[in-house]
Amino acid sequence: MTNLEDEKKWLVPSKSPLGSSNRVSDGSSSEGSSSDSEGEGGSSVPCYERVLLLLVDIVASSAFWGFMFFVNITYKQLYIFLGTLVASMIAWRVCRYKCLPPDCSLEVPYTTGYLKSDSKEMYLVATVHISPRAPRDVSYVIENVKPDVAMIELDDERLDRMRDRDLPAVKSKKSSSDLESGSSRSRSAEPDAAQAATATTANAAAAAKELPGLQAVRIQQSGRAEATVLAQRALWNAEHAREDFSGELVYDPKNAYGLGSSPQAEGKILVVKRASPNQEFAPFALKAHNAHRDGAKAVLVVNTTSSLPSNRVGGGSLFSDLKVACKTCNSGFPQVPLLILPKLEGEQLLADLEKKQRVSVSFNVNEDDYPRRTLRLRLCQACALVFSGIGILYGIIQCFHVEVGGEFLAAEETAHKMGIPCTCIDVDLNRFWSRLGSAVLPTPCNILNSLWAWLGMPRVVFQVLFPPPSNVDVFGGMFLHAASFPLKTWFAFLLAGFCASTVTSKILELFGTGAERAVEGTGKVTKEQRDDVQTYIMLAMEMYLLPQIYDAVAASRDEAMYRSVVRKSREMAANKFVVVVGAGHANGILKKARTFGL
Repeated sequence: MTNLEDEKKWLVPSKSPLGSSNRVSDGSSSEGSSSDSEGEGGSSVPCYERVLLLLVDIVASSAFWGFMFFVNITYKQLYIFLGTLVASMIAWRVCRYKCLPPDCSLEVPYTTGYLKSDSKEMYLVATVHISPRAPRDVSYVIENVKPDVAMIELDDERLDRMRDRDLPAVKSKKSSSDLESGSSRSRSAEPDAAQAATATTANAAAAAKELPGLQAVRIQQSGRAEATVLAQRALWNAEHAREDFSGELVYDPKNAYGLGSSPQAEGKILVVKRASPNQEFAPFALKAHNAHRDGAKAVLVVNTTSSLPSNRVGGGSLFSDLKVACKTCNSGFPQVPLLILPKLEGEQLLADLEKKQRVSVSFNVNEDDYPRRTLRLRLCQACALVFSGIGILYGIIQCFHVEVGGEFLAAEETAHKMGIPCTCIDVDLNRFWSRLGSAVLPTPCNILNSLWAWLGMPRVVFQVLFPPPSNVDVFGGMFLHAASFPLKTWFAFLLAGFCASTVTSKILELFGTGAERAVEGTGKVTKEQRDDVQTYIMLAMEMYLLPQIYDAVAASRDEAMYRSVVRKSREMAANKFVVVVGAGHANGILKKARTFGL
């Protein structure tokens, strides 16, 4: 996760091509200068280089667009040109692979980029998220490079959702229960850190420091020494960050699962069991809403197993959240924090409470930067996913049971087996949608950025077709990955692409039609001109939106992930690391790293 300062920098619309550079340095910038350059986001590029780049783009664009619109060629000439272009691309890649000296001494897949800056080495694996080859490439690189840390193009929330199993539990020192780490940031630390589920206050406080994903809960009971239990927390607990909660525990056997009413919970902390007795609908959010309705200060849930969930609890599906909202008439977060206790410690508390013993607990809610969103925000984001075509694309692909993002799980599992930490470097979905929303607004700056982007398109296309030796060959890598697609993946990909493009084109057509009818109503356009005007309006919208969406989806995330790579490599004192990202991000991150260092 990025800190607040990084988040503010990332949310600022990225600079136009005048404020960027294709200059490739030798990567020898010092740590101090790298930090300064990083903080400026690229503003240290000399002015003359920006002007030179602008002049190159103007000349190249004039030649490119002039050829496209004003030069008439026959089909024979077109085929000769395309054949020559393809032959030149193949010859260039053969030369790159066979003739140019390798960047590093280790043998890595063709889809891997390498950069050495000062004493740090970065191996960047460019992947295609639906490719069966991608997980193999990632595992191979990690096993052979043996890095200090592996970094993946996900945030903690998306990684948690992709996992199909909890992290392995480790037995505690003072009980026979198992405790699973709630942190997804550093897998290698779990076996050594998760050692105490129930311990003395001092030992548990130390364990809680090493396990930032868990909440320390102090238990006071007459006749017994104070004990501390580590509990997993709910997503919405961070709404009460740094607040102190304390009170007497209460357990209502008539409402053991928290699905009904417990009037005696007013002013106290309610203890309930997880799940439900007869498979009723019983999400954590519903239990917390019910407890708040009865006046409880907080909710403790006794787990059904001797281990804790590896992720924050309370993150249900969109349909589940809608059902909770209907039952509680509330589309926001529950107003009380919820913690889930290991089974052994929780059942001991229940036994004491059933014996009418007085038990009190206290805890200070941990700060948590784990992404969370209310039902209202989730609905808005779900609609944006569908109407943008992204949700349709991935939804259809997953309907064919095509694995998406398998390389990230492969990176995590391989790193875990080797005892290497695996950390996330991407922005969370809240910041992604915030950036995308600001990018598509037709402000003067955004319009100017789109114009500059089209001005630089010939240069970008040339670099994709004939990648420099220091870049990852994205175009060639796509062919290698596509060659590993089975027939099912090809069919799913083509069908998903067709459906997604159809939906987005219809939405653009709807806007174009509305704008054309408005102009036609002023009398400036006749009915005979209707189709032509509508086509021009749609073309203008596409020319504006495409660069802005690319900037929000790819370029701005490249900047954010580069910052995260630099920061986390310093935090973990890593001199060698493997970064796993989609092919579209590879060269953007490498460019930043070469320009400003690691």
